[in-house]
Amino acid sequence: MSGADADAPPRSDDGAEAEQLRACREAARRRLRERVGAIVRAVRAPLADVLRDHALVHLPPAAAARLRLVHPSWARALASPLFAVAHAAAPRRLSGLFFCSSSSAGSSLSFLPLDAAADTVPSPPLAFLPSSSAPAVLSSSHGVACCFSAADDAYFVCNPATRSWQGVPCPPCRATTRQRPAVVIVFDAGVYNFAGDFALVCAFESAPGSGIYCFVVFTSVAGAWWVADAVAPAEGLLPASGVAAGGTAWWRTTIGTAVGYNPVSGQVHLAVCPGDSAQWEIGSAAGTLHCAVRAGGDVVVFRLDGHGGWEVAATVSVAEILQQRPWQPVFASHELTDSDDEEAEERAEQERTGAVVTAAASRFRMPRGDDDVRLLPFQGAEVEVVVLAGRRVVAFDTVARRRREAALPDQPAGGTDWGAAAFVAHTNTLALVSPVVLMEPPDDQETS
Repeated sequence: MSGADADAPPRSDDGAEAEQLRACREAARRRLRERVGAIVRAVRAPLADVLRDHALVHLPPAAAARLRLVHPSWARALASPLFAVAHAAAPRRLSGLFFCSSSSAGSSLSFLPLDAAADTVPSPPLAFLPSSSAPAVLSSSHGVACCFSAADDAYFVCNPATRSWQGVPCPPCRATTRQRPAVVIVFDAGVYNFAGDFALVCAFESAPGSGIYCFVVFTSVAGAWWVADAVAPAEGLLPASGVAAGGTAWWRTTIGTAVGYNPVSGQVHLAVCPGDSAQWEIGSAAGTLHCAVRAGGDVVVFRLDGHGGWEVAATVSVAEILQQRPWQPVFASHELTDSDDEEAEERAEQERTGAVVTAAASRFRMPRGDDDVRLLPFQGAEVEVVVLAGRRVVAFDTVARRRREAALPDQPAGGTDWGAAAFVAHTNTLALVSPVVLMEPPDDQETS
């Protein structure tokens, strides 16, 4: 290299690269300072502010309401619509089940909470609704329920936890031929649903006995019912089995299939029961359709994958759900004698070695069989199997292996058998219910 080249100033592109490198280093240092500052502020933040900003959203509505008096800032946070939206979007577990009981005095609506102390509704009969008789809860999604009053032929969308409600017009006449309409509410619990918009999907048979079902849809944005351009084979569709999962309304059928309709995409989905269709139930977990199937003494939970097939999500025995041992001896009442003491010692020795002799069967009786155990609908952030055994309603978390239990009231004389009653799974949230502005139906669907 010559002396002239050595004394020449650096090229302009080298200076630009050096300047860009210094800018990148300064930006990295600035981001590091911001992160450290955020950590310091979080560490120094008062515990009350941490609980207000991060813990209140996970509490049940009834428990959160009692904390309004802690501090004015807590009251303002709980009264904010943004907090209601975040509360509905937070992952939650099943709160309880709505059910109707009928007797000679009439029918009544009740709510069975699984956590009676903290996660119930202020008015289990939904007395705040302007209906002349007890309404029926048709379906529920993320704390918002669709109710129907047969006496008034009226539909309501409400939040039982906040007692807020909106009236909804009746579906077209052809869709209301059943005593219990097959209506599923689809509620978007995303953080961007600031208005609390919802959709109702009603399935109805195109012609009596045809087994072909059509769908009518109502949205709070449109304010009117419209007939969807879709049909599905759904022979024996069960109206009380409706559940919302992943933005799709689903029902079970008596032929062992599940039929779904998505009001946004307009697509129809079909899924075949992966086991005994006489003992299965569908539900929603983490926004995905699940089904629970009885397989002998076990309950197998399947998850619907993205290709319309099922994959095993969990397996649990009925004995574990009901907290029973596979062999749970109960002594028959009889007068003890010396020979009984000897036999008891011998029997204890045999049980310790894992042998149960046939002669001991006369002294023991097996616990109540699980043939009368019925699967109930479920919903929540995690898979939770819900069963009905007599008057016992047991919810079993398949991940934490924990159970919650509640007891149904005594069946009224001549009333509904709990084994045949309709149950609707419900999760309490502070979700907003969007006001409904009624609109005229499209011209081509006025006579539908």
